[in-house]
Amino acid sequence: MPATRPLKRRRAVIPLQGDGPDYLSRDETLRVLGVKAATLYTYVSRGLVKSVAIKGSKSRQFLRRDVENLLARSLAHSGVAARAEGTMRWGEPIFSTQITEITPDGPRYRGLSAIELSRAGTSFEALANFLWSGAMPDDDMRWSYRAVTVDPDKVVDALGVPLPVNDVLKMFSLLVLASGLPEAGLTEFSDGRTALTAQQIIQVLAGSCGYLQTPHRFVPPRDGESIAATVARALGAEGAAQTELLINAALVLCADLELAPGTFAARVAASAGSDLYACVAGGISAHAGELTGRGSDRAEDLLINSDRTTLKRRLEMLKVSGRKLFGFNHPYFPSGDPRAYLLIDLARRIKPLPHRAKEALWFLDEAREQCEAYPGMAVGLVILCLALGLPRRSAIAIWSVSRAAGQIAHALEQRVQGFVIRPRARYTSPV
Repeated sequence: MPATRPLKRRRAVIPLQGDGPDYLSRDETLRVLGVKAATLYTYVSRGLVKSVAIKGSKSRQFLRRDVENLLARSLAHSGVAARAEGTMRWGEPIFSTQITEITPDGPRYRGLSAIELSRAGTSFEALANFLWSGAMPDDDMRWSYRAVTVDPDKVVDALGVPLPVNDVLKMFSLLVLASGLPEAGLTEFSDGRTALTAQQIIQVLAGSCGYLQTPHRFVPPRDGESIAATVARALGAEGAAQTELLINAALVLCADLELAPGTFAARVAASAGSDLYACVAGGISAHAGELTGRGSDRAEDLLINSDRTTLKRRLEMLKVSGRKLFGFNHPYFPSGDPRAYLLIDLARRIKPLPHRAKEALWFLDEAREQCEAYPGMAVGLVILCLALGLPRRSAIAIWSVSRAAGQIAHALEQRVQGFVIRPRARYTSPV
């Protein structure tokens, strides 16, 4: 890629907000980068910033993601402090890890492609063991069920909230944290029960999927039952072999994506000496924000609750205003997440395909063709759950079960590395 000319600070740089438009106007782009128009068009000619014509106008818009990347690269040249700050914003790596590498073809778990592992039918339990220990079992694993001391149903009943809850992540986080009481978490490491604790956390999350459908109760895993089968049974799809296989494929694909916010939070907690229950609960809570988990819920609401007329209207809004649509054009996979494409392809093969799934697939095709909107993993999960006829919020629930494996792997790795993650902040005087 051509070298980037350092950006001249003609005026104060205006920070970009995380949930803004996908495209910026010419004036906004010049103001953010702090450059002259001639310099901007030099960047465009070099392919550093993509521009698109505005329908019915001679003006052009500029791809927000490219502007952010260009700004981050400029900051990286301006000194150690700015470079350190830039690493926290989709920047350069800050940790060494042997768990996951992000590639254009999707994540690789300890050197093995997540997509190929999923296609090969690797069980989620075997994958979890591989992430935690680096050893891939010769055959599919199954875990014995260890009941938790605190009854999940009593915890949920004590909350007094109507079921099914809309905020699945907060409830799941609470149930994981409660599972470490009264003393399980305090003795997890000293008693040498790390592996059993890790398995129990995932089993609790799998059984908690039962709160998404009637009778809204915890579904205890059965001895020797796969996690995918437990999730399917908890979501009301017991006995459907195809559903179990597809859920297992999704669990394998979602298990880790390096230092996502939830995983980073779990790693920070581990660095402070927290037990695995607290690490995973913290990781799930960190994913419950508007720009992550709740954003996934918004993507689901769009695809589940919208008829063809509403979907067409949303497409027109995307074309005219360039507003960002959550779940599409992930910075790591600007042409679409390969994992999402696999799930969507699997969903298309389900027969008969529910009407809502057909409408959602139509929207994906149109969004790609008309708006260059390419699906991320959140959308892939939603499409699969629609095709399987699973209850609302199943996508984020499956994500929680799966990602716990990666969060635990990072927590364990952080323990071995043995340092407290405690970055410094650069104080700036208030104006």
